[in-house]
Parts: sequence; structure tokens; C-alpha cells
Amino acid sequence: MLGIIRVLTTDQDDILQEHGAILHEKYKINSISRCIPSQPNGIYDDRSEEIAIPKIIELARQMEAEGKVDVLTISCAADPALEETRAQVKIPVLGAGICGAHAASMVGNKIGVIGISSDPPKRMKEELREKFHSYSYSPTLRKTTDLFREDAKPELLALVQQVISSGADTILFACTGFSTIRLKDYLRSRVNVPIIDLVEAQGIAYQLVNRGGNE
Repeated sequence: MLGIIRVLTTDQDDILQEHGAILHEKYKINSISRCIPSQPNGIYDDRSEEIAIPKIIELARQMEAEGKVDVLTISCAADPALEETRAQVKIPVLGAGICGAHAASMVGNKIGVIGISSDPPKRMKEELREKFHSYSYSPTLRKTTDLFREDAKPELLALVQQVISSGADTILFACTGFSTIRLKDYLRSRVNVPIIDLVEAQGIAYQLVNRGGNE
């Protein structure tokens, strides 16, 4: 069983469960999703990440102690508290950003990253190394909650098309909120390069760690 740590605080169960729903739909992975408290806009800058770190560690400890999951994943592109959490629990801990970077590196050489923060996630960029092509974001879509606007997907499509025109041969999402709004499904028929979704990438990594199991 995979434990999913969400860094967007929400009391809407459909939003909380969306990443788990994608993983079950794509890979038949069973999961439990929990979110950290008091961060309704998620993580979108250095300060919000700093505040989230102890919350993530505490939630990871709780989920491990319950004994229901054999792997944890921090479903956030910035991989906040990844090393700190790994030091505090005994079960494997994945990070969405690093998972996505490895998946993108398998299929592309000029990887265009799109997100919602001013800069690309540090760990993600480090993992991409020489395959990092560019980082782009929309100035009007800066928080996870902005992605639920009606015009968000068309705006992100325009951004992706610009990145492809500049030479990118692969698009890598740097926001798990893009998974929540099913952005990849929207883009798939509209662009002609591989698109790496961070939630799907976490599913691939979990299957490797768990030897292909789903329990």
C-alpha cells in the first residue's frame, strides 16, 4: 500500500483522493492519501515550503506508525522534507520531483519544465542535469488553487506550445496540481511531444520499489 502525502490542505475528498485515483486507474496501485494541515494554497514559494517541512515529517511518522503503508511518497514537485523524512521513518520515501525528472530523462534530451513557482524545483533541475532545457510558468497561475480556474488549461496549453517551439522535446510538469486537474489528458491530443506527469511518475517508482505489487 502506498501512502500519499499531499501538501495542499483540503477538506474536499475528491481533491484529496485525486492522486490516488490516478494511480489506481493507471497502475492498479492501492493507496491512502493524507494532507498536511493549514496550507490551503499548498507549497508555492520558499516560505510556504519551510512551514510545511515539520508537518510533512509528522504526517509521515503517523502514517508509518499506523502500519498500513509500505512506501510513502511526498506528492509535491519540490520534494519538500524528502531527506528529513527519510531520516525519520524506516520505510522508503519517494519524492514527486525526482521521480518525474528520472522519467523525463528516459524519454527526452531537451526537457521543458513547467510549473507555478518563479523557479524550477531545485532537486528536479539537479536530477535533469544537462537535459534541462528551460523552465516556464504563467504569471497568473501561481498557486495550486489558481489551477481550478476555467481558463487555466487553455493558458497552460499556450505555455506548453511556446516551450515546444523553443526546442523542448519533452514536457515535464513541476506541479502535482497539474495532475489534480488532469492537465496531461487535456494536452495529450493537442501537443506532439511526451508529457511527464508527476503522479504517474510516482506510480512507476512505487512499482519498482514494491516489485510491481499493488498491496
